[in-house]
Amino acid sequence: MLEKLLREELAAIGILQQLLQQEYDALRTRDVSVLESVAGEKQIIVNQLHDLDTVRVTYLCEQGFAADRQGLHACLNTVPTREQRGILSKLVSEFEHAIEQVHVQNEVNGAVITASRGYVEQALAIISGRDPLEFLYDHDSRKVFSHNNGQPIAKA
Repeated sequence: MLEKLLREELAAIGILQQLLQQEYDALRTRDVSVLESVAGEKQIIVNQLHDLDTVRVTYLCEQGFAADRQGLHACLNTVPTREQRGILSKLVSEFEHAIEQVHVQNEVNGAVITASRGYVEQALAIISGRDPLEFLYDHDSRKVFSHNNGQPIAKA
């Protein structure tokens, strides 16, 4: 059961890794249609990963283990054969490595989005005849320019 579940999670994480790379490429080229497509696909795979995580957590709890990394490793140590423990240990290691890679790529994509947003905000400020460095944040975390009576650039 655990081996099958880990394999399914690894496959789903692999798909998520590919989607995050596609997202990164689309962000770099500013391809909105690809971004929209990838966003929908990411939501589907994230939902699938959430469901798989719920199944794994339930399995671990039913076996008497904590629903965390230590519980998973403790569960591995109870596998009766050395061969099966080796297979599961390798899958868990691949799983943890893949999760780290997804996390890193997601952080990179977030940085690209933040930088792009900053460029757009600077361009809007310049087009509006404002100094792009003269802004504050209002209570809703929206940028407001100090000499514009506290009005946001646009309503969200």
